[in-house]
Amino acid sequence: MDKKSLQRIVKHKVFLIETLSAEAEFILQNVQQENLITRREYMNLTDIHERQKRVINLLDKLMGKGEETCRKFIDLLRQDSILENCPTLKDHAIFDAPVQVTSIQVSQYKISQIPRGICVIINNVNFTTMNGRSGSDEDQKYLDKVFRWLGFKVVVHRNKTADEMKNLLTDLGKTVDGDCFVCCVLSHGKKEGVCGTDGGVVSVDEIREPFNGIYCRSLAGKPKLFFIQACRGGQNQHGVKVQADAPEDGESEMDVDGDDFDITIPADTDFLIARSTTDGHYSYRKSEEGSWFIQSLCRNLENHCPLGTDIQTILLCVNNDVSSQGIKCKQMPVHEVAMRKKLILQPVNH
Repeated sequence: MDKKSLQRIVKHKVFLIETLSAEAEFILQNVQQENLITRREYMNLTDIHERQKRVINLLDKLMGKGEETCRKFIDLLRQDSILENCPTLKDHAIFDAPVQVTSIQVSQYKISQIPRGICVIINNVNFTTMNGRSGSDEDQKYLDKVFRWLGFKVVVHRNKTADEMKNLLTDLGKTVDGDCFVCCVLSHGKKEGVCGTDGGVVSVDEIREPFNGIYCRSLAGKPKLFFIQACRGGQNQHGVKVQADAPEDGESEMDVDGDDFDITIPADTDFLIARSTTDGHYSYRKSEEGSWFIQSLCRNLENHCPLGTDIQTILLCVNNDVSSQGIKCKQMPVHEVAMRKKLILQPVNH
């Protein structure tokens, strides 16, 4: 059997150790995502604290798997996302032999800092002019748990008026840093945007704008995720009595989060806005269990992030999950994307 790839790794092993050690965690994530090592092998390697030793053990393990695995590893090193983070690999002799390209290569955001960044949760439960949002605390707890597990610093803000929401997001945009930013908003909603506890409205542009490249240079070129749990209108997908998160609230066993968002994806890059329902429809929330959308989002992050699944693929799983729930009432989440690369969030070992 031709052993050119294996021999190339042996020949250039010292160079690979020196080059890859600075990005050891990033390289490990990519290797595991390509299934070149098992999940158990990945976890064992991440337990090694010294980066150089971690890379040495990785290379030994890959070489032990044979020529085909070594060929795939060299193919992986030629991906744009790897070359961007390890520029000394470019035009190196390890790539002298022709490499077969079997699929389209998509760049990947570099997510290596710990903490990854900030996850801010705004949870409005008690309102002065509208019904309370029972069940929303369950969403908050689950989001807090999952994003801490994914390596984020979680900051929770509860029961904020519209002006308080605007001010805290504006202030956060001036100080936030990290490889990634996450914002989760749980509230009543109207056509014009998200409701504060005083009934005032914050538009989605006002939520997003403090984090664009003009006002927040520290997040320029980095992924910014927004998960919004609120209705986008007063229509039921299949007629059902509901409690709407809007001024027209009524009592029911099933609650909904209420009214239309006037959202458009801006020209700014690296934004993903995921909404709990389609234009004009209710978003459902159980008073004891939390909302369909947030609960599904957290479950799917728990199930798929350890496997190296990218966020957009996970959101497709959320769409499929939520759209299959309910009998008389239905819901379809949507997400709008202005991302340039794949985003993969691996859990952090504690």
